[in-house]
Amino acid sequence: MRNFLILFIILFFSACAQNPQEKLAEAIDRALTHLSAGECDAAIDVLEDSGHDGNDGIYVQILASAHACKAGFNEVQFISEDLANIDTTSAATILKSLTVMTLSTETSADSEDYVSIKTGINTILNTTTTVGQVARTTKFGTRKAGDLGVQGIILNVVNLGKFLHYYGNVNATGVKGGGSGSNSCFLNYNDPRAQALTGVSTGACSADNDGSTDLDQTTAAGRRRICEGVMTLTNTIDILDNLDLSNSSTLSKLEDISAQVNTFKTAATAAGLGTIVNMTKQSDCETYLQTPAQLLDMEYFYALVFETGLQ
Repeated sequence: MRNFLILFIILFFSACAQNPQEKLAEAIDRALTHLSAGECDAAIDVLEDSGHDGNDGIYVQILASAHACKAGFNEVQFISEDLANIDTTSAATILKSLTVMTLSTETSADSEDYVSIKTGINTILNTTTTVGQVARTTKFGTRKAGDLGVQGIILNVVNLGKFLHYYGNVNATGVKGGGSGSNSCFLNYNDPRAQALTGVSTGACSADNDGSTDLDQTTAAGRRRICEGVMTLTNTIDILDNLDLSNSSTLSKLEDISAQVNTFKTAATAAGLGTIVNMTKQSDCETYLQTPAQLLDMEYFYALVFETGLQ
């Protein structure tokens, strides 16, 4: 009995003596086991209970995956099916393709699935004070930042598809304004530059007051959602512009996407909207939308990019 007690004490103090890196490694191992069994919440709990470590790239990747898991996201399925089916003929065909991906269907604003993917995205983006692929490379090194960048692209593309599907009110084939909702535009447009586009090059969006009520520019929730849509696009562009995927045959489609999506950046910059299209931080965007002039610039951005790009 005495020997057993001594052994118990030794084992107890050995467990307590784990250093932080050992605790993190154990948490990651346990989280991977939970994820392989589809136990998303359990994986999140294990990782967060270990003490959040945004300085460990593997930890960040797995935590982001655990949040995406809650939305039913499967990376292998996305790469083999959705990514392969994106039409990269033009920037417009890309946006339309995104609206009909496996997980794109949304019937409400801020759905649980959408928020779960967004949380996974933010897990990656918020590892650095300055949000961007260059900052992640500085912090994590080229290889690990590259892994995080690819994961960030994929999750942003998934939520961009959800965003475009719901707020664009698309039908089963991705035609804007053809869905079961009542809107044919993303926003209500007060900006003269935006109004000059609606009905001319914006497809079903032919009126200036037919926007989604969930993107109401006069409310904090509406402005937050408006910024979320922009951030999914701008962070995708930022990562693609600063990540070399030429050696990956599996992800070569992302290179094609990069070439086309940059036409949005070029058009926005030429239109004097460079501040918006180069913005990668949600809080910066929401702060930006505090003045009437900047709200009008955002309306012009939406008309120029989302309305013209998705028809």
